[in-house]
Amino acid sequence: MQKTRDIYQREISEQHKPQHTQETPRSDVPVGKVAQEQGCQNETNQIPTRCIYLAQAGIHNAIYDYRYNDLSGNGYFSLGQTNIDSDNYFVVGGTDSDLLMVNTSNTALDPTSPPAKKKDSYKNLIGLTMQNATNNHSIIIDRMIVTWDQSGRRLNQIWMDGSGVWNGNERSPADCNITNFTLDTTPTIYNIDYLYFDGNMSGATISIEFIMTDGSMRSLLVYPASQNYSFTVKSTGKTSDSDIYRTIHADYNALTSTITNYNEIDDDME
Repeated sequence: MQKTRDIYQREISEQHKPQHTQETPRSDVPVGKVAQEQGCQNETNQIPTRCIYLAQAGIHNAIYDYRYNDLSGNGYFSLGQTNIDSDNYFVVGGTDSDLLMVNTSNTALDPTSPPAKKKDSYKNLIGLTMQNATNNHSIIIDRMIVTWDQSGRRLNQIWMDGSGVWNGNERSPADCNITNFTLDTTPTIYNIDYLYFDGNMSGATISIEFIMTDGSMRSLLVYPASQNYSFTVKSTGKTSDSDIYRTIHADYNALTSTITNYNEIDDDME
């Protein structure tokens, strides 16, 4: 955190270096008044730049914290406000779906396929795991919409972390109102034990849309397996002396250690 603050403060110092420009003073206004007005205008013009630097600092700080914590356990970062100094701060936030991380790298179709226990049936999608990316806000999965392209197949069961959360007999797309599943603030890996279909799913493409209790959604291609284990973080930069703010949105893939999307948005993390 100290490194983040030092970098930001050097950037702000550069902005506040005297500008050696010439301008003819107005003859009808005292020179001191002109200088004061120019100083206020320059400061106002610099606020949006300061805010974007602060927003960037929040993104980099969240990703740094996740990677640092991942060295000794499960990675995570914290939501909320961080003060750089008495006037400048950033706020890190995100929706529940932003913070839902689903690891798709180990998905497979199980040839034994419980609960049927029949060899070579390939009815079960297994290998999915998930976690909450933050340590100070619980997230809750409300529903799952499962989509596949294997003609005639139906989805019968979904199991998570050792318990059945949904039973049915739905064609694609299956809108599954599961028993709400909470990913709490303790950095934990949860298993999506299996999705059980009524027939062989070999060659299928399977996607899941997770709908959270806050109304946000995350859509993922879960089979075939892919190198995806991502979270989204949003950071708003603000100053105490202005209503101006700027917000950065970033997607980070923990498997590849890369930022896959980085852009400015209008939302205020407050």
